Amino acid sequence: MTSMTTAPRPVASHASPTTGIKDVAFQVRDLSLHYGKDQALKSISLDIPRHQVTAFIGPSGCGKSTLLRCFNRMNDLVDICRIEGKILLDGEDIYDRGIDVAELRRKVGMVFQKPNPFPKSIYENVAYGLRLQGVNNKAVLDEVVERSLRGAALWDEVKDRLNDNAFGCARQSLVIRETEEVERMS
Repeated sequence: MTSMTTAPRPVASHASPTTGIKDVAFQVRDLSLHYGKDQALKSISLDIPRHQVTAFIGPSGCGKSTLLRCFNRMNDLVDICRIEGKILLDGEDIYDRGIDVAELRRKVGMVFQKPNPFPKSIYENVAYGLRLQGVNNKAVLDEVVERSLRGAALWDEVKDRLNDNAFGCARQSLVIRETEEVERMS
C-alpha cells in the first residue's frame, strides 16, 4: 500500500467544477510524464479530496508510484524526467517556478510500500531532510545519520556502505527515517 499525507493547515475550501468534489486538496490536469523518450503517464486528470482515503490501484508498472512521486516533485531529481500539465495543491500550481520545493515536500510527505529512495547515497537519503532545513554541519549530519540508521536497525548492515547508492540496498525503514527526520526538524 502506498500512502501520502499532507500536513494539516487551515486552507480555503476548493470545489472542483469538473468532478463536483466539494473540498479538493489536489487537482491534476492533463498530466503527462516522460522518462527520456518513454512516456510513463499520459494526460491524467483527477481530483483528490481532502481528508479522505484515495487509492491508486492497478497492475505493476502502470504508473501509480510515478504519479504519486509527482505530488511532492520527487521526479525533479531524475534528470531525464519531463512533466507536462498541472498539479494544484489548494489551488496553487506546485510546478510553478516560484514554489519552494523544500516547503512543498514538508507539506506532502510520502511513504511507499516498496522503498523509493532518492537516487543518492544511503547517507544522503537519510541526511536529506536535514539538508532541506539548511543543516550542513558534517558532525551534526553524521550523528543524525548514525542515530537514524541505528533506530531503523540498519546501522550494522550499512555502516560500511554509506556512500553506496541507496537503490542497491533500499529498505522501507530507510525511507521512513528520511520522513521522520524532515518531520522532526519542522
